[in-house]
Amino acid sequence: MATVLLANPNAAVVSGDERRWIVCGTHALELRTEIERGADFAAVRDLHASLPGEGTIIRLSEREDEPTIRAHRGITSAYEVFYCLDSSGEPVVTDLFRNALARLEPADRRVPDRAKAAHLLFRTVPMETYVERIHRLGHGETLTWSPGETTPRTELTETLEPEPGLSPATAHERLDAVLSAICAPVADEASLMLSGGVDSTVLEPYLTNPTESVTGSFDTPELEREREYADRANELVGTDRTVVEMAESEYLDRLEAAVDSLGLPPHQLQTPTFDGVFREYDGGATLVSGQVADGVFGLGGQLEMARTVWRTRHLRYVPPMVEKLRRHRSVLERLRRQPSDPDGQALRFAIGTNVPLAVDALGKRRYDRRQRERYEYTMARVPEPTGDSYARHVHVGQWVDFFCEDTDTIWRQAGLARGSEMYTPFAGKAVAELALGLPSPERYVRGGEPKHVPKTLLGEWYPDYDRRKPKGNGNFPADRFHASGPLETIFDRYEVPDFAPDVAGRIVDRSPGLAWNLAGYAIWRDRVLRSADVAPAPHSRTVSVASSASALRSDAETV
Repeated sequence: MATVLLANPNAAVVSGDERRWIVCGTHALELRTEIERGADFAAVRDLHASLPGEGTIIRLSEREDEPTIRAHRGITSAYEVFYCLDSSGEPVVTDLFRNALARLEPADRRVPDRAKAAHLLFRTVPMETYVERIHRLGHGETLTWSPGETTPRTELTETLEPEPGLSPATAHERLDAVLSAICAPVADEASLMLSGGVDSTVLEPYLTNPTESVTGSFDTPELEREREYADRANELVGTDRTVVEMAESEYLDRLEAAVDSLGLPPHQLQTPTFDGVFREYDGGATLVSGQVADGVFGLGGQLEMARTVWRTRHLRYVPPMVEKLRRHRSVLERLRRQPSDPDGQALRFAIGTNVPLAVDALGKRRYDRRQRERYEYTMARVPEPTGDSYARHVHVGQWVDFFCEDTDTIWRQAGLARGSEMYTPFAGKAVAELALGLPSPERYVRGGEPKHVPKTLLGEWYPDYDRRKPKGNGNFPADRFHASGPLETIFDRYEVPDFAPDVAGRIVDRSPGLAWNLAGYAIWRDRVLRSADVAPAPHSRTVSVASSASALRSDAETV
């Protein structure tokens, strides 16, 4: 029996002609209509690729003349497809990693060394999963699998192409049309996840008015500015808002609950905030988020640092602090390398660790290999970089961040685990191709204003919005959390992972960011990976067809 364990409450399931189709994402209605007209897999996939949003397609078939399992993940999609042979040898496909993990006995959940290396560097495992037997379909890839007859085969069948004829001065007009098309399918029933920043606020006009919204908030003092931004934005746009308030003193308990539900290491410190919203907000199963806008149009601190260094590269001066001079020289040296260089600036994007400590632990050779794999994965999906060294590095860095950062994936997984779908319009294919249609670096900064495309659009909707206010990113203070806050005793409760760098003294004193990576993994290892009690998400639906699984060959577990 080939089985799909489906956690997405909004996924469409279409049956007929000895087939079962599952469609997740932005344009399920159009795809369902095409399926009901009798279209084959290639035609449905082509229609999916022509639409502006994101999503995945899975087809199970009992027909002898076609593969048992076919699936496609859209080129920009953070709707995941995981697949494996479970501990009884049955093929399983799912949209939620926890569901796949639940079908494996603890003894079958081996974490490969390459996954540990990736987690140490990136807080996630781009291009793969944390468990050797569970596989992950890549962006733009199609899966073909007849268990018992063939091993799973994947092929890159979709890439991104720049939208032609765009101007940086008018790109916001095109973004307006794209966001309208992407949001239309959920505009009537969705609630907005309102942080108060540009990315979430600009989405409000595309939802039904008056819009329902939700803000998740811990009472952490360092996040006071973000809470004020959310309050001001809500006063401006006038949503019917719910605030999910959480106490910092509960942070560790909420972190553990999030990992238990998610079935994965937590990635970012904000994961308990998102999990709290998905768990406690009762405004509906569809929540619209501004995630990914930064990755497509902004790039945040990495962009600003590189931009400042590149603009001052010809100056002969000594900055007022030795540390600033050292950092300036280091970044400039990385910008003068090739974007494919493991030590170049481009591949510093989406790294969540202390690089020297990680390299000491992994060895330079393993570090270089992981970096080159990210570069190759990314550049197979987007055009080659052009322009000067700065333009090429930030182009590559942008798409490395887009395809390998995984924040959007983890938070959508957290939502699916709680029975909610996080809808992310800025992850739509048309948005990505719009960005590609603007030359680097003008897609990020114009006239000195970063993230100018969504900011200009927001200014047209809401002229009174303060577009020049300091950016808030919702980051928790990792250093204080580990030194004297809710994570102070984390390594008394959970043993430091065996792949941690060997450092004198407490690792939290050397690098709070690295300590967070290790803490998140340790919590997951002890509460989920080793647990015999992991169950599929309780709301999961089962979709299955008969297969020749009883004749599975031993090599069917290897991709």
